[in-house]
Amino acid sequence: MSITAYLPRLGLFGQPARRPRHPQHRAVDKVERQQILRAGADLLIKGLRLQLVDQETRHAETIARIDARHAEVVEGLEAQIANLEHRLKVGVLAENVVVKTQELSLEEIRKHCVMPLHQAPFATVDPGRVTPSWAVVDEPVTT
Repeated sequence: MSITAYLPRLGLFGQPARRPRHPQHRAVDKVERQQILRAGADLLIKGLRLQLVDQETRHAETIARIDARHAEVVEGLEAQIANLEHRLKVGVLAENVVVKTQELSLEEIRKHCVMPLHQAPFATVDPGRVTPSWAVVDEPVTT
């Protein structure tokens, strides 16, 4: 075609421009387009599944760490309880032995023997008190 054949299409020389012909819809193009869209959607779904698997793996690891820490805490508390039970048992046994072997009652022993150190009779410093002979050192020790 010559240039003059295209001039009416452009709307030159006072003639209205012709509308271009509508392309015919081809079913083949629509099928190809739908196949491409479906392939893209499949790739998107695969990517989302991979992300979900990754999140589930991280979640399982976090739960495992929490469970391990919980087990450690429970073991520590059980050990503390066992220790306290043992100490209580020893204390009860000691009180029973004291009650059975002493002439004084347990209340009298507590009254006379169990007191703070600063209230004990041997802890008082009396200036008029004589130092025992075993505590006197006659000669300085030289090495």
